[in-house]
Amino acid sequence: MYTPIADKTLHTGESLEIGVVLAPADDRAQDGYVPNDHAPDNHAPLVRPILAHKSRNDQWHLDEVFAGRVSPLETRFYLGCLDDRAVCNIMVSEYDGIGIVSHVYTAPERRRKGIARLVMSEQMADFRARDGRYLTLSTGYDTHPYWLYHDFGFRSVVPESGHMKYMVNAAFEAEHFRTGVARVSPGDWGHWPSLNVLCAQAGPPSLRNVGMGHIGPRMFEGAYKGLIEQTREEEDVQVRLVVTEHGAVTGYATLVPDTRWRGETLLLDMTVHSAYKEQLRPLVESFALPAGRKVLCHVEPSDGPKIAALEGAGFVHEATLRQQFKAAGNVLDVEIYARYA
Repeated sequence: MYTPIADKTLHTGESLEIGVVLAPADDRAQDGYVPNDHAPDNHAPLVRPILAHKSRNDQWHLDEVFAGRVSPLETRFYLGCLDDRAVCNIMVSEYDGIGIVSHVYTAPERRRKGIARLVMSEQMADFRARDGRYLTLSTGYDTHPYWLYHDFGFRSVVPESGHMKYMVNAAFEAEHFRTGVARVSPGDWGHWPSLNVLCAQAGPPSLRNVGMGHIGPRMFEGAYKGLIEQTREEEDVQVRLVVTEHGAVTGYATLVPDTRWRGETLLLDMTVHSAYKEQLRPLVESFALPAGRKVLCHVEPSDGPKIAALEGAGFVHEATLRQQFKAAGNVLDVEIYARYA
């Protein structure tokens, strides 16, 4: 459903209509609706042209969105339209008041008119009006987009980072990660925004996910979309989340082929919030580790809880990589633990 939400006049005198597309359409999201690859959609023709330049992975995700296969995630496209054509887009993937801002784009020939700022203003106001609580995004640090987001209240998750977060209430994170009952479940779309809240947390360990190249706090956007697609096609790729009774993602783990060795070896990576270290062992044991395949996990030497969880699950210490990477001004070693099926 496309809903106009504001009309603005640009400094050029042009009339900009700002509207939002909620996908899938409300009538398609009712109980009993069965997603169909060939179902007609009256939203995509308005949105897809402004995002035609996006990657194949992004286009696959948009296909999933418009086919109604990302439930319970809600996807909103905030559009700036001139002459009945979308010239600016801001996408928000959202669940339970937590969202990911992405695909912020203005057609090149329409730039330098303040369109993105006007659309962003309406998007942020709409988010707050719907009781939104937390947003994340990724951009280049100290760029024009970075300072645009900064003007709207986004802040770097660590100094000089283009990974940014916005909180309506400064106490949100403490409440979100309060201790409680948690369970391990397969990765899904609904918990994607909350996963990014976890990824935005500063502090140790710095080694978050070797398979994804994540060192330190950073958002899990494009890589997560790729993983979800792979889990549907490749049994070697698995994603697990630690989810609390109040819906917070407090840990995650991935199992992916190690491309350095033709995929014959697998990489296991795990990250949990400091209040949920006891979930490391259940995370390891939740995976269906294939027979006859070596599995590697990289760990910081100081990460005792993760080492204990690995050893308890049958992993053995294999090697130490000396002075392997830099984090927080320090040069750190990496311990490699292996499991031989």
